[in-house]
Amino acid sequence: MRPRKITIVFNPKGGSAKGNTLTQLANLFRSHGIDVTVVHTTAAPGSATKLAQQAARDGADVVIPFGGDGTVRAVAEGLIGTQAVFAVFPGGTGNLFARSFYANPTVQQFVDMVLNGTPQSVDMVRLTYSDAGGEEHTQYQLVALGLGKVSDAISEADPFWKRIFGKLNYAVRMLRACLSPNPLRYRLSSRGQVQMDSDASAVFVLNVAPPMISALSRGANGSDGLLDVVVIKGINLWQLLGVACAVSLGKPESSRHYRRIRTDEVTIETSGPVVPNIDGDSGKPTQSLRVTNVSGAIKAILSY
Repeated sequence: MRPRKITIVFNPKGGSAKGNTLTQLANLFRSHGIDVTVVHTTAAPGSATKLAQQAARDGADVVIPFGGDGTVRAVAEGLIGTQAVFAVFPGGTGNLFARSFYANPTVQQFVDMVLNGTPQSVDMVRLTYSDAGGEEHTQYQLVALGLGKVSDAISEADPFWKRIFGKLNYAVRMLRACLSPNPLRYRLSSRGQVQMDSDASAVFVLNVAPPMISALSRGANGSDGLLDVVVIKGINLWQLLGVACAVSLGKPESSRHYRRIRTDEVTIETSGPVVPNIDGDSGKPTQSLRVTNVSGAIKAILSY
């Protein structure tokens, strides 16, 4: 694939996004005779998704999100059902989607990847639920959905401190959450069958397994049509430490407080309100969610 027209969707608030890198990236593509458009996200809801949709309507062959996982997810959502191809230049704090497939690239490496790579199908995950006020929501994830206080520690992190301390900010917040995890009752059902009904501190639904959390679920790969649903059943600090040790040793299944379910759809009901963490961004409080794999939702260039 040799693109003729590229749109870069830049989030200036991304944890590692830099304006001079953006300039280098755009200029290097232009040096290959490619028409490059750069657009900037705003604080308005759905900004990145709308920019991606417009780029596809304007005939962009490739749309490149340059920001964190929230920006990446929003751009991918905007490309569902279009012919535009997706390629991620990591510019956030965790950059989990990009690092599921390649290391942090130089500008030259990334441009070579886009110019010479072959697009492949990538799944997305559709999340439907009603909030506390009864309003219906449909949102998409690309990497992970998280529920519970440990997950909230990531989605509620202040962008200012993320830019200063990076992943350390996440680590400190998650440790504090583990000291008081506030477990809830989770009931998980798939295809009309109850898969689990017990107390837990966190539930994660994974589409891909980035290096940082690969031991949590080694089966997720983003192209198999399945979800990896991981339940952390530990309800106090010591049980959570036990799960953490098992995960760090690459043997999460050795902990009785760990459970994994592989399925293409799951309904999650909770005994109290939870705020979905959707690729690092907070949704609305709810007590019932339906999560469904959308197989081959987008086309992406994923390797050098």
